[in-house]
Amino acid sequence: MTPILPIGLPATIERPGAATRASGPDATTSFASTLAEAVDQARDGERAASDAAARFAAADPTVGIHEVVIAAEKANVSLRYATTLKNKMLDAYRELMNTQV
Repeated sequence: MTPILPIGLPATIERPGAATRASGPDATTSFASTLAEAVDQARDGERAASDAAARFAAADPTVGIHEVVIAAEKANVSLRYATTLKNKMLDAYRELMNTQV
């Protein structure tokens, strides 16, 4: 699905460090796919944290409390990244919309 963007906005954005890589389709990615990837990572992290907590609660000897805490923090960081990415894009969009032509 192609993202719907206001007239004049590019459909792709460069990844950090893309200038050092080869240019072309592989050097850019759409914002929608970047955000979807961040949300998927957050979802996977949340599942891993829930699984680790459930295994620890079931007295699984292979899971320690430190692993549960680490998994929960990874999920937290992934969620914050996705939220920050969304907020920065909305801020950029609002700034563009308020620009006088």
